Amino acid sequence: MSEPFTVTIDGQEFTGQSGQTIMEIARDNGINIPSLCDSPHLDSFGSCRMCIVEIDGRGGTPSSCTTPANNGMVVSTTSDKLWRLRKGITELYVSEHPLDCLTCTANGDCELQDVAADVGLRELRYDNEPACENIPIDESNPFFSFDASKCIVCSRCIRACDGIQATHALSIDGRGYFSRIIAGVDEPFMTSDCVSCGACVGECPVGALEDIVERSSGIPDNWVRTTCAFCGVGCQFDAGIKGNKLVIMKPVVDSPVNEGHSCVKGRFASAYVHHKDRLTQPMIRENIDDELREVSWDEAYQFIVNRMLSIKDEYGPDAIGAITSSRSTNELNYLGSKFMRAVIGTNNVDNCARVCHSATVKGMMTVFGAGAGTNSLGDIDETDLLLVSGCNPIHGHPVTGSRILRARKRGMGLIVADPKVTELAKISDIHLQLRPGTNVALYQGLAHVILREQLQASDEWIANRTENLEPFKEMVAEMTPQACEKITTVPAELIEKAARLYATASAAMSVHGLGMTEHSHGSEGVMSLSSLALLTGNVGRPGTGINPLRGQNNVQGSCDMGALPNVYTNYQSVTDDNVRKAYEKSWGVSLPPTPGMTYPVMLDKVFEGSFRALYMIGSDIAHTDPDNSRVQQALSNLDLLVVQDIFLCESAKFAHVVLPAASFLESDGTYTNGERRVQRIRKAIDSPGVAKQDWIIVAELAEAMGHPIISSDNVSDVWDELASLTPNFRGISYNRLESSEAIQWPAPNIDHSGTKVMHQEVFPRGLGNFSAPEYAEPNEQASEDYPFILVTGRNLFHYNAGTQTRRTDLLQFRPTDILDMHPEDANGMGIADGQDVYLSSPRNKVKMKVNLTNDVRIGNLFTTFHFPEVAVNSVISASADDYTKCPEYKVQAVAILPC
Repeated sequence: MSEPFTVTIDGQEFTGQSGQTIMEIARDNGINIPSLCDSPHLDSFGSCRMCIVEIDGRGGTPSSCTTPANNGMVVSTTSDKLWRLRKGITELYVSEHPLDCLTCTANGDCELQDVAADVGLRELRYDNEPACENIPIDESNPFFSFDASKCIVCSRCIRACDGIQATHALSIDGRGYFSRIIAGVDEPFMTSDCVSCGACVGECPVGALEDIVERSSGIPDNWVRTTCAFCGVGCQFDAGIKGNKLVIMKPVVDSPVNEGHSCVKGRFASAYVHHKDRLTQPMIRENIDDELREVSWDEAYQFIVNRMLSIKDEYGPDAIGAITSSRSTNELNYLGSKFMRAVIGTNNVDNCARVCHSATVKGMMTVFGAGAGTNSLGDIDETDLLLVSGCNPIHGHPVTGSRILRARKRGMGLIVADPKVTELAKISDIHLQLRPGTNVALYQGLAHVILREQLQASDEWIANRTENLEPFKEMVAEMTPQACEKITTVPAELIEKAARLYATASAAMSVHGLGMTEHSHGSEGVMSLSSLALLTGNVGRPGTGINPLRGQNNVQGSCDMGALPNVYTNYQSVTDDNVRKAYEKSWGVSLPPTPGMTYPVMLDKVFEGSFRALYMIGSDIAHTDPDNSRVQQALSNLDLLVVQDIFLCESAKFAHVVLPAASFLESDGTYTNGERRVQRIRKAIDSPGVAKQDWIIVAELAEAMGHPIISSDNVSDVWDELASLTPNFRGISYNRLESSEAIQWPAPNIDHSGTKVMHQEVFPRGLGNFSAPEYAEPNEQASEDYPFILVTGRNLFHYNAGTQTRRTDLLQFRPTDILDMHPEDANGMGIADGQDVYLSSPRNKVKMKVNLTNDVRIGNLFTTFHFPEVAVNSVISASADDYTKCPEYKVQAVAILPC
């Protein structure tokens, strides 16, 4: 560790650390040195020449942002000479800058204005001639514009694109007076490689890069800190509000999750909260063939109560179930679970994790005894090697994707296991381009090599932290690299190389996504991956572990809250008598002792006549579930379907009752991101019409049923109640979340700071359990009639069902789902790029436009599922993981037919 030293700045003595610049020490101690090109988020550049200083014993005026401080250094930042130089430099900047400050969005928040005021610039000796005044403003991007005439060429936008987002879409063209920033090869932002993350907009010190909504709406008059409602990364934002309207979302610089960065959705795509399609009034109808009619909340509640009680009386409580929301708060999911168990009397409660990461929970529980991510996203910065399995974070988790790109640039090793040539696969050390559905074989093949070459962890680790190694050895003994190659099509030499790279890294970390879980053997794939980490000792340390990238903003939290049919909060079993008694004492009721049904089973029971009512909150299974024509048929056969959402989603078309819910900007509570970090969301605006927060609706419905489930009208009391029932949450009070912003569970007591790395000393199950299930082929197989294998996934510019993102200008980037196809396959069928085709399976056929790309394997197809009018999920089978019923979205046999 470096020794501290002292430096004197403007007569004051300060302590610095090796590697710090003069500017860093000055700013750490409240001394402001003017600058235009410097940013705390970027590497020093030293181009603007505003931060110049004088150093005793050294000639010239070096820039403080690039000059390292040394012990005993004496620095002046405010001499007359420096003032004159800075004023002259500022005058040159201003002489080339438009003087339309009063109408500029940056007015009052312009660093050039601040510097001009700092140096006392009041007049210009030179003509005001902006170098780029004849270049048209680039307004191609729907979210921001670029006015080259206002640009001071500080290069902060370029450095943000390179150093934060790692996209490298911007550069400087020309020299000297004619230098200017360009996107791509001097093209509009919209057609360049720009991903519209907005990092450049956030860094621009003037008004050259301008947020279009802020320009039209004006400066916010209120700022509210909250958490993003898109993916499971959990980025923190300050929402800028004017009146009752969202103006801008600014990423929080000191958030450990996003560190001031964002993706296009988080920064620019929350305008859906103001969309004209928002639900504003409860609606009911007797039969789904009737028109929905607006009613009061009391009438809607009474309609639900009457039908639920009638169904319960005739068919019993298990004829009723609920799907809570991975897009809503922890408090909603807890109360949704409590409502079903304490009011209805059934454990039939589930959430969308059933069709995404339920296999993660099962697989990791089997090996470790806990189903949550073991480490923090920040550990990507510490690891020596990252194994990316079945996920494309550049699209699905963009801020984490950027973190990976930056780490790779610094030299981190990278292995990607994916059938598709993703952006990360293109820059990886090794791309294991496996056949879809063969994950179990791949990871057992890696384990075989590690054991064969004795690259496993120390004997002490194996003896003290694990069990069942011998059965594991026996199972993987037959999965030689050559045998693995026959199954996966990955060359044996690549399997061997990847195994050595992973096993010999001092710290190897794994992240995985739905390409690991959405299989007929998804749980077994996660078991195999987790066992690989166990075998090499890559768990329980910083920069290691098994870390699922959660798809929705609160999918981790919805599971943590007990919105599952077999567990209460934090995975406490409903069959455990002691646990159940604790909940019975707290809730004041007797609780059912047997697990409930997963929601796919609930839907199956509809056709048997034993399941009659479903309460669906913030989910749209009529669109997102596989074989969704069958799902829609099940929904249409229910005696009661209640849909609670912010829009009239596809599932609402089959609803008897539609309840208008508040968006995340209209709600208070907490989310838990994929690294177990509990974070606050805060109400920033009022809901449209009479829409209400999700947790309030559930509480009021319980009251109408005659069984109150909350002790007060404060959401904080809901959190504190659930925390009191959950040993791992007892140190996380609502007040503590309010003051500290975020805590990673487990935090068993109030003095606990939270857990960045799990399993450091012991696994929840005691010893880590090696698990090597026998490899089995995917349930879906290509055939003569259906010769292609379809894989579905996500696109950067949309989120899950697209309910939110389709109601924003993101449509300009991705107006529909597109089918990716290998050119060799297309040529053999006479299909041209951009041609319309039918994508067909035994269940349905849908019309899609083809995109020819070498990024997919020959014989494979890839598409997204964001648009209900395309209805991709209608061709997907209901084949699912045996353990969890997680569907096999990633392996579907299909055919391509001409239109």
